[in-house]
Amino acid sequence: MPRRVRAQKRTAGVVEDEEVKAEQVRREHKAKQKQAVGSDAEQEEEELFPDSLHGPDSESDVTDDEQIDEEARQADRDLLKELVTLQGLNGEDPSDADNDDDDDEEEAASDDDDEEEDAEPSSDSSNEASDAGQEEGTTDPHTTTDDKASATTQMVVYSSDDDTSDEEHSLNRVGRIPMEWYEDYEHIGYDLNGKRIRKPKQKDRLEKFLDAFEAGNNGRTIYDPVTGKEIELTDDDINMIKRIQSGQLPDTGINPYEDYVDFFTHEKMQTPVVDKPEPKRRFVPSKWEHKKIMKIVRSIRKGLIKLPTSDDEKDKSSEEEQYYDVWGNEDDPNDPRIKVRQANHIAAPKVALPHHAESYNPPEEYLPTDAEAEKWRNAHEDDRERNYLPHKYGSLRLVPAYDQYIQERFHRCLDLYLCPRARRIRMNVDPEDLLPKLPKPEDLQPFPSAPSLVYRGHKARVTSISCDPTGQWLVSGSDDKTIRVWEISTGRCVRVVTVDAEVNMVAWCPNAGVSIVAVAHGHTVSLICPRVATAAIDKATAVLCNQSIEKPSQGAEEGMRATPTWNRIRGERQDQDGIFFEIPHHAEVMQVTWHHKGNYFASVMPRAETQSVCVHSLNRQSTQHPFQKRNRDVQRVLFHPTQPLFFVATKTHVRVYNLQAQALVKKLLTGVRWLSSLAIHPAGDNLIIGSYDKRLCWFDMDLSIKPYKILRYHKYALRQVCFHKKYPIFASCGDDGNVHVLHGMVYNDLGQNPLIVPVKIIKAHNQTSDGMGVMDCTFHPSQPWLFSAGSDGSIKLHV
Repeated sequence: MPRRVRAQKRTAGVVEDEEVKAEQVRREHKAKQKQAVGSDAEQEEEELFPDSLHGPDSESDVTDDEQIDEEARQADRDLLKELVTLQGLNGEDPSDADNDDDDDEEEAASDDDDEEEDAEPSSDSSNEASDAGQEEGTTDPHTTTDDKASATTQMVVYSSDDDTSDEEHSLNRVGRIPMEWYEDYEHIGYDLNGKRIRKPKQKDRLEKFLDAFEAGNNGRTIYDPVTGKEIELTDDDINMIKRIQSGQLPDTGINPYEDYVDFFTHEKMQTPVVDKPEPKRRFVPSKWEHKKIMKIVRSIRKGLIKLPTSDDEKDKSSEEEQYYDVWGNEDDPNDPRIKVRQANHIAAPKVALPHHAESYNPPEEYLPTDAEAEKWRNAHEDDRERNYLPHKYGSLRLVPAYDQYIQERFHRCLDLYLCPRARRIRMNVDPEDLLPKLPKPEDLQPFPSAPSLVYRGHKARVTSISCDPTGQWLVSGSDDKTIRVWEISTGRCVRVVTVDAEVNMVAWCPNAGVSIVAVAHGHTVSLICPRVATAAIDKATAVLCNQSIEKPSQGAEEGMRATPTWNRIRGERQDQDGIFFEIPHHAEVMQVTWHHKGNYFASVMPRAETQSVCVHSLNRQSTQHPFQKRNRDVQRVLFHPTQPLFFVATKTHVRVYNLQAQALVKKLLTGVRWLSSLAIHPAGDNLIIGSYDKRLCWFDMDLSIKPYKILRYHKYALRQVCFHKKYPIFASCGDDGNVHVLHGMVYNDLGQNPLIVPVKIIKAHNQTSDGMGVMDCTFHPSQPWLFSAGSDGSIKLHV
């Protein structure tokens, strides 16, 4: 017989003996406890462990309960050690089997020992142990046989999924923890001796399919993550799972509707179930009640609690005996309550009298035609002039029942009890007191109020105007593809430049040391020198342009994409028109704006799919695209006058970016549908926007991201808004042909809100047939003058 089989049999016999011993100890211990209940006198201690359980050498008598419990726990520990030993023999290394052939002497000695050990235990105890082991193996659903040839040697595999298994029965001693913690290790836990339990070899899907096909278990195996093995479910397990899924009890032997047995009344006992002696507190006066009573006595003595007297009881009884009729004085006209009620009574409004059209035989002029009747039926109930349709009947007997009677009574009741009638004292409030106290416009001068000059020459509407930093010249662009330079004081046109597309915007460079105008026309931005300044300024402009030519074309900074090189214009166009550069774009350019230092300017292409904003460097002759994402909503951009901030206005929002940090600072919520224009206060803390839905919004950026004031005084869309650089005034123009001038004072005290006062409405231009009015407006850089460009082709100066 092989060594492994003999060892398994020997270990199984020892385990069965220990199980029988432990079970007998538990049963006798329970029997003694039952006999001890109800005994009043002390009894002598009896022997709990017979000699058969202690073996031939045991002669001690155990009389202490603690020693009985310790003996039972020791039996359980011995049983657990034998189970661990048996598990180790079943999973031993193949190398041990190879060494068996070499050790012949040890095998012979082990055979002799097996014969001696087999002869020692009695036949009765071995049979009882085997029967107990077989009964336990049949009741546990997770029992497996190690060797089919040996029917008596069985091993129970306790899975972590078994609700009846304890932690001590599992070989993996990691406890109830997520087994995902061991996914990256080669072991799945530790055994009782602290040694690692290696993971079994994992099968792939093909091997699992072949095993299931060969075994024929029809998918009855489940994976135990604690042991890393697959366990096959029995028929009882499958039936239990089906019962749980169907909402039934897992065990069929449990009857949830057993007959109720009243434990205390169904059988008369000689002695009570609970016969505890009454505690002493049942016969001693309460200490806490004494304290409460003494507290009430002290309150009575101090006069805090007054006891009722006999006179008080008589008064109370006399009051209770008085009865009066609630409705008895309703008809008494002398009752003061009736008089007050009648004085404050407000009669309910009477029901409206019937009209001639409600007659059963109305005149012909009250009868509707077929078209009017059809219109009445198709109209909504709230839009109908009356809630009935007149009909004519030959006699009163032919009139049917009124179908609206219940509805009319119902609405009448609603009017009576849902509309309370009360007298209200009218408040004598002067409407002037409700308006804010504003200074008079005469006290806020100077501001433009009257027209002075008209600049005529354009044959189409003027789309944009801009004033030079010195305040001597004015440039304008029109849809007639011309750019004109005007002398402000005389209204004389000194230069005309023709381009190949309609001019969308012109902007004069704010640097007074050079004379350059940026023009947006079509898909191109052109830089023009008007040559109306002094010789020194024109020379400085030429030197600036020549320096940019000598330098190589600089690409964009890191992270930005550069556009094609600027086109240098030479020859006759440069000499006559003064065009130095042309910068092509991939979409139509609608706006150009300069930085306050004059070194950079930006262009906007609202219809571009990507790169709708371009920033151009005049000194380096380069172009940058600060925004690479797709955005077709950009309408206007603006540089901050004092800080490195960049404003980007979309249709509904205004985003403020920090150019140095290249990050978004804040996002202003305008609340408009389509933004049209943008302007910033010279101090840089306030911003105004105009929109096509006739709104002007003032933002205090130190206060909130929402508008501080929303003004709605234009009848049509706003086209442009602007601030004066020196005076506290701003203006707005729209398609209604009016220019509104407002006083906007911004205080240095942060705790005081800006003061906004409308001072003048100027009727600047007439509205044309296409619905356009004033297209653009701008202030003189040093004087309180206002320029307006209209769709009628004229430019006006207001002083």
